[in-house]
Amino acid sequence: MQGPPPLADNGQRNPLITSRRNPLVKQLRQLHTARGRREAGMVLLEGTHMVEEALRHGLSLQRLVFTQGWGENHAALLAQVPPRLQQPVSEGVLAAVATTVHPDGVVATALLPQTPWPRQPRFLLALDHVQDPGNLGTLLRTALAAAVDGVVLAQCADPWQPKVLRAAAGASFALPISQVPSLEPVLAEASDRGLRTMATCVAGGRPYTQLDWSLPSLLILGNEGSGLSTEVVSRCRVAVSIPHSDAVDSLNVAVAGALLLFERLRPA
Repeated sequence: MQGPPPLADNGQRNPLITSRRNPLVKQLRQLHTARGRREAGMVLLEGTHMVEEALRHGLSLQRLVFTQGWGENHAALLAQVPPRLQQPVSEGVLAAVATTVHPDGVVATALLPQTPWPRQPRFLLALDHVQDPGNLGTLLRTALAAAVDGVVLAQCADPWQPKVLRAAAGASFALPISQVPSLEPVLAEASDRGLRTMATCVAGGRPYTQLDWSLPSLLILGNEGSGLSTEVVSRCRVAVSIPHSDAVDSLNVAVAGALLLFERLRPA
C-alpha cells in the first residue's frame, strides 16, 4: 500500500492538497475503523475542541489537517503544532477524511494514548458490554469528573471511535483505559489488591446511599439492555442498586453511572 505524502523536512508547512485521490486521504479514512486505528496505532481527532484537548493532554500529534479558513481563524492554536506536521487541504478533501457531516475545518492524527495506571488505585470503574458510543463517552467523562483512577472496558464499543471521543470531550486522553476480553481476571486481580468489587443490578442490591464509598473499590456497570450477567454479579462482594419508581424498568447506564460515581464525592 502506498503511504501518505512525506512530511516537509525544511521547517515549512506541507503544500496544499486538493485531490481526494491523495494517499493521505486513504490513510486518514482507514482510521474510521477500529481495525484501522489498531493497525496504525493512531486515532483520528475531529474538530477544534478535540485538537485543543489533545494538545492540552500532551498527545503526540502526527498530522494536523485543516482548511485555509480554519488556519486563518485559529492562528494561535496552529502555532502550537510544528510546521512540518501542518497539512493544509481543500474543503472537499477535509470532508472526505472526516466522519462528521459538517466538519469544522480541522482533523488531526495522534498516537493512541497510553495513560499510565496508578500503582495503587483506590477507585476503578469497569464497563461490561457497553455498546452505545454516546453512553461510553459520557461514562468516561463522568469518570474523570468523579476522580476515578482508571477504567476497564470488557467487550465495549471502541473508546477511540469519533462518537465516543466527542461524548467524552477529552476525558479519554486523561484517563487510564484498559480493554480486556473478559472481566474474570480483572475481578480476581481487584480482590488480590484489596479492592471491594461492586456489581450494579436493577433489583436485589443494597441501595447505593447505604454504602461506604470511601473504601477502595471496583464498580462494575453492565450492558444497556441486559445489565451484568449473573456470573459477574455472583463473583462480586457487593450488589448495589439505585431505587426508582416502578414506572421504568431501569435507568440509562450513563445516568446510573453518574449517580453512583458522584456519590463517592459526597461529603461525609
